[in-house]
Amino acid sequence: MVAFLNTKQAFDDALAGAGLVAIDFTASWCGPCKMIGPRFEAMSTSGEFPFVSFYKVDVDENQEAAAACGIRSMPTFQLFRGGVKVDEFSGADENRLRALLRQHGAPPTSIPQRTKVRVFGLKARPEVNGREGVVGSFDAAKGRYAVALKESADAAAETLALKRDNLVQQLPVEIRMPQGGEAPEGLAAADRAVLRSFDAEALSYSCTLQPDGRAAEAVPLGSVLLPTGTTGAVIGLQGAAEHNGKSGVVTDYDEASDRYLVTIDASLQLRLKRANLRA
Repeated sequence: MVAFLNTKQAFDDALAGAGLVAIDFTASWCGPCKMIGPRFEAMSTSGEFPFVSFYKVDVDENQEAAAACGIRSMPTFQLFRGGVKVDEFSGADENRLRALLRQHGAPPTSIPQRTKVRVFGLKARPEVNGREGVVGSFDAAKGRYAVALKESADAAAETLALKRDNLVQQLPVEIRMPQGGEAPEGLAAADRAVLRSFDAEALSYSCTLQPDGRAAEAVPLGSVLLPTGTTGAVIGLQGAAEHNGKSGVVTDYDEASDRYLVTIDASLQLRLKRANLRA
């Protein structure tokens, strides 16, 4: 069953996530709503839209949310991402609803909130490079993350608006050599690590190896396997350089080809070598 949002606060809370949120504004007395409502519910459980959250709003029960969204007729469907409306239509057209969900329903490609990161490559304030922080909100219009930097021995805590190009996620990863490759020195006995920082010139990480806690430097991207669900940045492509710098989500990993399946948006997926995606 699709949950009803019966208060304005519940409505606001539902819209706060990074993923796509689909809202069916409905009414118990609305004939067309009774036609399309079951189809909306079926889409929510079909598995076709795994990155979409489905909700309903009864316009009589939650008049405040309906008024805030400018609802004038039912059914009306509105789609939100990060609290911002990205599309809407009124009517009981199942095909149109499905098309909009397919158009906008790709996984969010921004770094999730509360992710630990480290700053690198910042030219305007080089003294910030190397500092650790936690990701807060993401301003899609400006392409910047609000990062709460920790207090350090020589710097106070502060929050900065930083680009994706200057952040590396501190993630637990698997150490796995590329097919036909040899393990770099010091990695032969390691199978897991936590990423600590990134060298943009050498295209390598520094890591803390698990479980013994040894530090490892200059770990190539191709020796690291990012977990499914990781948001990564495309890097180092030669034949399709227009995709470099784009953010995408690792939705699968193919063992045979040693490639990630990376979803960039609702219409674009890339099959990338591990060396072409960084955390």
